[in-house]
Amino acid sequence: MCNGSKMDIKSILFAGVGGDGIITASNVAAMACMLAGFDVKKSEIHGMSQRGGSVSAFVRFGEKVYSPTDALGQVNYLFATEKIEALRANKYLNTASIGIINDRIVPIINQEIDTEYIDKKLESVKIRKIVKNFAEDALKLGNPKVINTIMMGVLSCYMPLEKEYFTEAINKIIPKRILTLNLDAFYEGILIGENTRNKNYSREVN
Repeated sequence: MCNGSKMDIKSILFAGVGGDGIITASNVAAMACMLAGFDVKKSEIHGMSQRGGSVSAFVRFGEKVYSPTDALGQVNYLFATEKIEALRANKYLNTASIGIINDRIVPIINQEIDTEYIDKKLESVKIRKIVKNFAEDALKLGNPKVINTIMMGVLSCYMPLEKEYFTEAINKIIPKRILTLNLDAFYEGILIGENTRNKNYSREVN
């Protein structure tokens, strides 16, 4: 456990859509917390089964955790792969929450989306947030499928456990054939996280 000291229960809410890899990302975070010596509880909420439906997961960790889900306004960290899902998760957040949000909107079938309105609503959410087009960072590494691992690297910069537990979790969960790529993506995320952690608000759209 980080510094060997007691810690209040903390939680991460993973929010995205089907096909985004939300469950795998939450599994990596949960494993990292367990490796760090925390008690961990995890829950998953699946929306529509087809690709594009809402998917979310809670990971709660601390000295002793009894419930796998958090009350409204109590989540410490938001990991959102899409901006509409980030807004849906807002009810679980508070002004001390930290959000890692991919600057992306998934189209809704037979509906028009006012992207400017979505951006304004997201800007009005009073949390510390990093809203970034992580797909561009993934493409620089040669594979758009490592977006979540980059975001995990950013998240690790704000969490109360050593980054080695994340890399160990990645080693245990990610298939060997793409392990090196994902470790590179995680370290790229750390660089982004270290550059933003001292800012109250960071918005990078390329």
